[in-house]
Amino acid sequence: MFSHTAHWYDALYSFKDYRKEAGAIADLIREHHARARTVLDVACGTAEHDRYLSAAFQVDGLDLQPEFVRIAAEKNPTGHWQVADMTDFHLARRYDVVMCLFSSIGYVRTLDKVVSALSCFREHLGPGGIILVEPWFTPAQWRPGPNIYLLTGETAEGKICRMNISAREGNLSVLDFHYLIGTSEGVRHVTERHELGLFTREDMQQCFEKARLVVSYQEPGIGGRGLYIARQEQGM
Repeated sequence: MFSHTAHWYDALYSFKDYRKEAGAIADLIREHHARARTVLDVACGTAEHDRYLSAAFQVDGLDLQPEFVRIAAEKNPTGHWQVADMTDFHLARRYDVVMCLFSSIGYVRTLDKVVSALSCFREHLGPGGIILVEPWFTPAQWRPGPNIYLLTGETAEGKICRMNISAREGNLSVLDFHYLIGTSEGVRHVTERHELGLFTREDMQQCFEKARLVVSYQEPGIGGRGLYIARQEQGM
């Protein structure tokens, strides 16, 4: 996925207001679990949200991309960060909050894998714990076609440009990213193929139910893509 460009991720997404979103996340946590103190960030990426959340919570995280985990640990030295698959991980502790943000759930690609991921989330919840999941686009929202998307970023090391068009293959959204990365060593071109599952709200509702979770949906969520807020079923 981000095997070629994890180092440049924060530069590409410098437009994203992580401080504001982290404030909204903290407010949601306090609203739904006032005594929450611990957070597990699943598919944490570079853990930029967590840089702000760590002021109020003890935050740990995991990601499938080792370079993301390295960056996350550098930013947030008080947390525990590890490489793991969100559909199959087993940690030695439970958390007040398990969250999976910025549409990362779409990377599991299939509904069966969504259930597996949500079941792992549930297994790591402490008493009264909550799960926050920011979804990817639904099939109706996804618009494959000729529009060209462009992101650019810059650091002291150099500049990066990412360009793509959107496509669809069955129930997958497909993003073939083309990058131009310029440094003092020259300009290189790399590509990455990203595939994310397109799930309806009804699909997601059923996945939460299969994972034995009670869920509500909030629009527009923290970043405009909606937000699922879930708890364990009573009696568990």
